[in-house]
Amino acid sequence: MLKSKSLLLIGGSKGNAHLLNYRNLIENCFDDILLVSNQESEQFPSRKVNFELKNPFAMWKNVQILRKIIKEEQPDIIHVHQANAYGFITALANRGRRPLVVTTWGSDVLKLPHTSFLHRWMVQYILKSADAITADAQFMSDAIHGLIGKVPVTVANFGVEIQSVEEGVERKKVIYSNRMHESLYQIDQIISQLAEFLSKNSDWKLHIAASGTQTEKLQQLAEEKLPNGSFQFLGFQAGKDNQQNYLRSKIYVSIPTTDGTSISLLEALAYGSLPIVSDLPANREWIEDGVNGIISSGDLSKDVERLLLMDSSSVQERNKTIIDQKATKDSNREKFSAIYEAIFSGAAFNA
Repeated sequence: MLKSKSLLLIGGSKGNAHLLNYRNLIENCFDDILLVSNQESEQFPSRKVNFELKNPFAMWKNVQILRKIIKEEQPDIIHVHQANAYGFITALANRGRRPLVVTTWGSDVLKLPHTSFLHRWMVQYILKSADAITADAQFMSDAIHGLIGKVPVTVANFGVEIQSVEEGVERKKVIYSNRMHESLYQIDQIISQLAEFLSKNSDWKLHIAASGTQTEKLQQLAEEKLPNGSFQFLGFQAGKDNQQNYLRSKIYVSIPTTDGTSISLLEALAYGSLPIVSDLPANREWIEDGVNGIISSGDLSKDVERLLLMDSSSVQERNKTIIDQKATKDSNREKFSAIYEAIFSGAAFNA
């Protein structure tokens, strides 16, 4: 365990639990952790900074605000999550003053650099400013290499905490979705593509958790497309409630247009919900089509029917083994801790 060390942890937290989950993952690596985000935390010491880039004058003001925080706190390490606006303002504010770790999440290195020349330059600037870089999938590491060359990239995810499971939880004919209600996650396609299956199989239900800017629109779509009583919107589900949904659902579905390693997918694998996922490189690092889940064909009704032909017990056993070997919190905590230790010892990561 690292002693007498401080961390400035930066990233988005509004409507997103990932940053706080990461803080909990590595809290024992530091004596002091200060969160800097787009909103203050009620749970932990934090500071609020606006990371918008739309107004150059406002952006520069926010760079100065963050620079002042860095000067006041003098953290041993700054760790920013996402090579987007959060990473850009952090890199500008820091300018090499303190060791910088950048954790990429997916679209920041997969989609953003292809938006425009300026966006590509911004992502490259962030990555080149880092002393260490992490990605949660190998193909994301490859994308980073394509942007800035063959620098070291640690492949690590936030890990899943496997909670004890109550005896006698009955698995039901439920298809579970818990990704955010934003266009990236294609919840509208989940609804539309499952209409045929749910119409033919009245004993099956679709449970849609989470929320977002499209929630009301998605509720209206479900009313139009799906049979009465075949679906339910659960709202935000966390902790024990989310675990129970995995345990009760026979099938888990997640079909974003782009993604890194999804923690919700790892949780589904850990708790025995059979996965259907979109055909993305990160998903193929975890799911072998027809062996331990289904890579979606673009027709979820047919995907479900194919999944139900598989031996569920065999799939569940295989997926539990995968999680135990590659995705526990302990195994990934060691990877992040090793990065911090290397920085403290003066070992070079990225030039």
